[in-house]
Amino acid sequence: MIAGVRVTSLTKTYGKILALSDVSFEVTQGSIYGLIGPNGAGKTTSMAILAGLIQATSGSAWILGMEVQPGRGDLVSKIGFYSPQFPFLDYLTGMELLLACGLMHGLSPKEAKSRTRDLLELLDLESAAGLYLSQYSQGMRQKIGLACALIHAPVVLLMDEPFSGLDPTSVWRLSCCFRQIKSRGGTIVVSSHALALVERLCGRVGILHRGILKREIELAANGEPRAQDGSKANPESDLESVLWETIGRPEMKTVSWL
Repeated sequence: MIAGVRVTSLTKTYGKILALSDVSFEVTQGSIYGLIGPNGAGKTTSMAILAGLIQATSGSAWILGMEVQPGRGDLVSKIGFYSPQFPFLDYLTGMELLLACGLMHGLSPKEAKSRTRDLLELLDLESAAGLYLSQYSQGMRQKIGLACALIHAPVVLLMDEPFSGLDPTSVWRLSCCFRQIKSRGGTIVVSSHALALVERLCGRVGILHRGILKREIELAANGEPRAQDGSKANPESDLESVLWETIGRPEMKTVSWL
């Protein structure tokens, strides 16, 4: 079977800054792959390259057997991408933005309207549908961005910090959507600092640190970390402790006046 996502020796530099260094991983269709690591590890850069928004310095990325290149139109309809790092057009209302996304992905006006209503209801945005995005709170903006990524029912989802700022109901509903997409053979790559959610959703996890993929972990059905070779990790460990084991535990710091 062709991999849903394949990344080979991916490197990205911004001037003298090395954002990614020789990163390689593969995600099978019908699975969810997690990317974790501290801020600045290269997670958003990886997602943006996979989405075709920026060009890698070297290496290659493939979606469903098709090489990713900026501006490649035949991949756009297959990918749903969300990242808080990429802003919206604030002069549109939430409904207008969703309708525009649906139409740009080739949906008929009737289908775009129907799916827009469904997504607004799913994410509790019905009362804000007529408001301009400039009037949205951060959580509402996140929800509408996620809706834009879902409206065309993509077969590959690239989700950069999709849970940050969401209320518990929306987190639960979005998690259910991810599992539904996975069950019909879709492929999801999700980066998140919400390690408990990553444990529950993902079958495999990659740990990025300073642009390097330090380690990949297989997760058992109960979310228990396992080493890449299939052997069991520390039986008392969880994903957080494996992260610190891989990149180094943060130094404890205190503020005297707190």
